[in-house]
Amino acid sequence: MYVIFFGIGVGFVLISFLLGAVVDCDSGNGNGPLAIFQPKLIAAFLTVTGGAGIILSSRFDSLFSAPIVFAISVLSGLIIAGLLNRLVMIPLQRAQNTSAHDKQATIGTWAKVISPIPQGGYGKIRYSVSGSVVTSPAKSEDGGEIKNGENVAIVYIEGGTFFVRSEMQQDQN
Repeated sequence: MYVIFFGIGVGFVLISFLLGAVVDCDSGNGNGPLAIFQPKLIAAFLTVTGGAGIILSSRFDSLFSAPIVFAISVLSGLIIAGLLNRLVMIPLQRAQNTSAHDKQATIGTWAKVISPIPQGGYGKIRYSVSGSVVTSPAKSEDGGEIKNGENVAIVYIEGGTFFVRSEMQQDQN
């Protein structure tokens, strides 16, 4: 029975790895009631339960009865899966959620041109959001040229391109 648990656990890990997001059933923040149904945690539980059962039943069969081996194996699987969730999955998910930012929230903030924006063309801006420095493609709002190093205001965003207005354009308006 433990060999079957171990085999299913290892197989589940391989299938989850190969199919990636298709198999993954994300439960949100990893803390909800569905957190135990994440494929990675099920695989960890089955693998540890099977491995512990194999080791305990083959090495310590004279010390422990079958129900005790089963209880220790299941408890080991639950502890390791719980630790994996608490110490790895939840922190990774939090880091992923905080690394993305709402681009629309940058409208009205200042940025610096790091690649000149030619007349009617595209350049690149650098701005700070949530303590991180981000670069994005940019275009002048009025289609004019903006030189490297100029400060610009982010006016609006369309299709991933930031439309900006230089300080000199601000002063003229």
